[in-house]
Amino acid sequence: MSCDSAEESRLPSIVFADNDRLVLEAIGELLRSKGYEVHLAQDGLEALQLIREVKPTYVILDVVMPKVDGSRVCWMIRQDPLLRDTPIIAFSSLSARDFHHFPDLSADAYVAKEEIHTAFQNILGALRHLEAKGRTEIAGGIFGYDEVRSREIVAEMLLETRRYASVLTALGPGTMELDTDGRILRISVGACEILGRNETQLVGAPVTSLCPVREQETLRYLLRELTSAAQSERCRATLRFGEREIPVQLCSIHEGGRCTGVLLIMESKGKQIDAPE
Repeated sequence: MSCDSAEESRLPSIVFADNDRLVLEAIGELLRSKGYEVHLAQDGLEALQLIREVKPTYVILDVVMPKVDGSRVCWMIRQDPLLRDTPIIAFSSLSARDFHHFPDLSADAYVAKEEIHTAFQNILGALRHLEAKGRTEIAGGIFGYDEVRSREIVAEMLLETRRYASVLTALGPGTMELDTDGRILRISVGACEILGRNETQLVGAPVTSLCPVREQETLRYLLRELTSAAQSERCRATLRFGEREIPVQLCSIHEGGRCTGVLLIMESKGKQIDAPE
């Protein structure tokens, strides 16, 4: 290995997630100029996958993001034995009083979104705070919130997001929300129990990976048909998950004239498949 490669491998690494591409790229470049290795993500699912792959020194998370919000990403990091001690900085335009909508957000420092230069200086301050104090000391880890005010429209949006999550749970004990690529975004407790795996293992996984190889193409075909339809569609099938055959209903979700995801509802726990003699 060359000296340059060895030097680069010792750089502190950051996964930085924000759905605003301008902010993401501008602050990402500024962080690189300070000697950090920076990996960028535009939604929570992409962030989670990068964090699992890179195992970064620090994570900087926007809170309100598409697919998986920053609070759930934070919760899943804390559930993972390999990642749970990773210092996390919450980077958000929410006011301090809005954070009660995100009870799973266990960040180690909080930085308010402001104009890019100010936000960057505050992120540097948060990184220095974590370098000096570590994860055990939140005092002094709050930056830029003196000027941030709660906005009623934000509070209403957050309440609507929580209502949607409650509706998803109420649809049935075995419910999953998939993105248009068939990756699991949300999964109910009941579905986890049926599949015998926990949420942190399942979120981000392709739903096809839960089926035997011979059924994966059938499920891919159904997902292609649903996500390419011009309007909301639904279909039924019986799929094998592990040692169970389970009747399911798949429903496409359409917003603004396009498919944004698919609901997979397990209509029962299915039946156990006997092992061949």
